[in-house]
Amino acid sequence: MKNLLLFLFSILVLNQTQAQTISAVKVCDLPSELSETSGLVKIGPNKFVSHTDSGNEPKLFVFDSLGTIQRRIKVNNATNVDWEDITLDTKGNIWIGDFGNNANDRTNLKIYMVASPNTYTKDSTVAGILNFTYPDQKAFPPAAGLQNFDMEAFFWFNDSLYLFSKNRTNPYTGYTKCYQLPAKLGTFTAKLIDSFYTGSGGYLNYSITSAAVYPNGNKMILLGYDKCWLFTPFSGTKFLKGTSHTLAFSGLSQKEAIFFESANKLWYTQETSPLGTAGLYRFELPNLTASATNKLYKRLYKVYPNPANEILNIELAEEIAESEMLLEVLNMEGKLVLKSELNAFGVNEVSIKNLKNGTYFMRINGLNAGEFIKQ
Repeated sequence: MKNLLLFLFSILVLNQTQAQTISAVKVCDLPSELSETSGLVKIGPNKFVSHTDSGNEPKLFVFDSLGTIQRRIKVNNATNVDWEDITLDTKGNIWIGDFGNNANDRTNLKIYMVASPNTYTKDSTVAGILNFTYPDQKAFPPAAGLQNFDMEAFFWFNDSLYLFSKNRTNPYTGYTKCYQLPAKLGTFTAKLIDSFYTGSGGYLNYSITSAAVYPNGNKMILLGYDKCWLFTPFSGTKFLKGTSHTLAFSGLSQKEAIFFESANKLWYTQETSPLGTAGLYRFELPNLTASATNKLYKRLYKVYPNPANEILNIELAEEIAESEMLLEVLNMEGKLVLKSELNAFGVNEVSIKNLKNGTYFMRINGLNAGEFIKQ
């Protein structure tokens, strides 16, 4: 067991040291009206749009790179229950996510759509409304271990909206869920399409607070408080199946919004908190290297067949063959559905016949070990 702990510790250290660093530049402080900035887009040269979150007025703020507010636009038919992110479509419309859900108990989730402020000069507008629910939420709130219905991140892509959850489970499962909605006005049930394991450490280190996509460059990014996760390349809309790169900021702060200006240049805002004051920042992506931990997993475990029907075979590599291992299987909601002890030598045959068809994620002794499909 001592050798196993040393081996696993070396993996954790490697995982941390392989995160590439970001050199962000502070562009300006944000005024007090934007101390709770929570979304960000750019609609023209030196012209940004942001908003604030729960309990504030339903307003969009147009400001410049000096932090000077140029316009305040009230959305007359909206309320700001908890605006958490904004995104642009290809027509310049702004979609506003009123889906913040800290307590996981909301039944009035909305996304507002307003025309670009570049198309009018008045200080108010009226929004179209998209109402929605989650297909997998049955209780409001659900049990503590299932509280993964807070949403702070989304983007528009190819006539759909893609939402990413801020995990509030206890104990913390470390998964963000991805939902898809049609970018249409009306009432819809979101579709749960994927999940991604950010990590099982502290909540502040692995929560998702914003998301952005640069379709021409085939890049998608998820923002956190001290790091972000870049996915590139990806196929179609399988964003989370792209190669992932962990990019570390220099410190922890309440980063709340991110936006691609070009394939390699991004902007983000942080709100005022004990970790720092509200500000606008920019950074450029570093030269990317593949995640060393992904390569390690391929050496440590063999999992086959995949997809599987009734039996999943798991072989352990020689480096860990002297120790017993615990396999944990989680569904796309991050819920633990299966546990199995693995033998140190030979092929482990794990029965999955009682699992429903779908995609599942594996942890071996607490470490991410990939995924498999039950069919």
